[in-house]
Amino acid sequence: METMSLCFDHPVAVKVFFICTSAPHLDPQIKTFRSDENGFLSIPLEGMVSGKWKLMLEWNHDGRDFCMEKTVEVPVEQDKTVQPKKWL
Repeated sequence: METMSLCFDHPVAVKVFFICTSAPHLDPQIKTFRSDENGFLSIPLEGMVSGKWKLMLEWNHDGRDFCMEKTVEVPVEQDKTVQPKKWL
């Protein structure tokens, strides 16, 4: 499964806005994730349409608001039923 991993200095709850820049007709998605107690956050990319996505992350820590933007590319799903080509 494809994921985007981030590490914070503290545990966080993050709101993530998923915007597909390769297919702007798709509605943006909003999901919330929690890091583990060490601040490690893994955002699953499984099930997302292949192409370029802008991820905007928002969280609060010690009464301060933070925002970060990342661009990721979700690869094309490989059909696992296709057999590899045999070279002669």
